[in-house]
Amino acid sequence: MRRHVISLFIVLGCLLAGSAQAAEIRFPKTGTTAFLINMPAGWTAKEDDYNGMQLLPADHRTSVYLSVVRDKEYAGKPLMELALAIGKPSNITQFPKQEPAVISGRKGEAFYGQMNNANGLLLDVKMVIIPLEPDLWATET
Repeated sequence: MRRHVISLFIVLGCLLAGSAQAAEIRFPKTGTTAFLINMPAGWTAKEDDYNGMQLLPADHRTSVYLSVVRDKEYAGKPLMELALAIGKPSNITQFPKQEPAVISGRKGEAFYGQMNNANGLLLDVKMVIIPLEPDLWATET
């Protein structure tokens, strides 16, 4: 899957909770489109090779992953199919709960499931997918 980044202003309540001083970062650093993220003190942001960014607190007890996915194969298909394709590398085989979601005023869907981490610990997953174009979606996991 090709991934691209699009302009979105992300207000992540989980990042802002308990934060005394936030820093603002832009992902990607250049270009006309980007995520703008308010990062609290103690959190780190790490870009990956898939045009995504992982946000982590110092204790690593949670994480947020942001990306934009472009894939013509999923244009016009239900968002559940895209969610399952994105979740497949993490062995997420179902999302038993689905509900409406909004990021920066843009409507989409939230999908809830579970996965095992590298240590075998069962983790709860919430994946939000926001359609931007017929073959382009913003994701927050």
